[in-house]
Amino acid sequence: MFGARQDSEEYDLLAPSLPIETDLGEKNQKKIIAVGSAKGGVGKSVFAANLGVFLAGRGYRTAVVDLDLGNANIHVHLGQHAPASRNVNDFIMKRVKTLNEIAVHSEYGPMVVSGGNSELGAANIKFMKKLRLIKALGDIEADYVILDLGGDVSYNSLDFFLRADCGVVVTTPDSASYMGAYHFIKEALYRKLARIFGPESSYRNEKNKDLERLICRMTAPAQGPEVKTVRELIDQVKEWQPHNLPLITRVMADFRPCLVLNKVPKYNNVHHVPMMIQEVSRKWLSKEVSFLGSISAQSEVEESVLDQVPVLARYPMGDFAIEMEYIVNNLLHNA
Repeated sequence: MFGARQDSEEYDLLAPSLPIETDLGEKNQKKIIAVGSAKGGVGKSVFAANLGVFLAGRGYRTAVVDLDLGNANIHVHLGQHAPASRNVNDFIMKRVKTLNEIAVHSEYGPMVVSGGNSELGAANIKFMKKLRLIKALGDIEADYVILDLGGDVSYNSLDFFLRADCGVVVTTPDSASYMGAYHFIKEALYRKLARIFGPESSYRNEKNKDLERLICRMTAPAQGPEVKTVRELIDQVKEWQPHNLPLITRVMADFRPCLVLNKVPKYNNVHHVPMMIQEVSRKWLSKEVSFLGSISAQSEVEESVLDQVPVLARYPMGDFAIEMEYIVNNLLHNA
């Protein structure tokens, strides 16, 4: 969605060289938390599973939903050696009416809605089926619903990420990983703007064709985008459609991505990683990215993954538990 020159400029800022506390409070209503990443291998599913264990341990009704429709494995991280007999595919194919029907309790606390990748095309479901699935996420009987997304920037992952009340992007100190994390955040914001009046959007009843056309013309015209930064887009709205400025401001405010830095080598100062992502996001996206905290690289995590036991269940007083508590407290502060 951006021209080559802009891509070069913004990603140059993320090149290896160089914490903000989040503002996320507990409220008496269901919250959906999406956990995404631009690539596999960053520990996204481990984080999502243990987040579910942590919240369930605090007494919340918690459900973890596997929405990595092409490579479902969240059940493994919650002690289940095989996915449940019924999974998300059964809902997509209308063999069950609700996701509650396929949710099963794990021995470690949270309910699990298993993903399924056995049916051809499940990873690329048609838009109307995806809409039905997005709506069903809000009907799950739980206080917190955690979405484990695919490790990519596909429309599936972005749309599920945007459905959540809070989106967490997991990255590692590796340059390819954190550049990918910024790319995920950028694509999610531009997807939100492009789909501002889509049937899945909370702004669908405020449809304004003039604003829709302006956003499309400024961000994704056939000859290439006319804006380099989101600030330029907002300035165009302010100049040409000032009556739509409050709406675009609300849309921007509604997008609140958070960042978790995983697999951090002990005794290494890598705070420049979230700071770089925050700096580039402010400049190019006019968006604050809240840094929730970091998780150190630990043999305990690897052992737990191999043994299919959540880290928090095996080492409830370990370093991972301490780091998760800090991250989750930040997350819940405004969630």
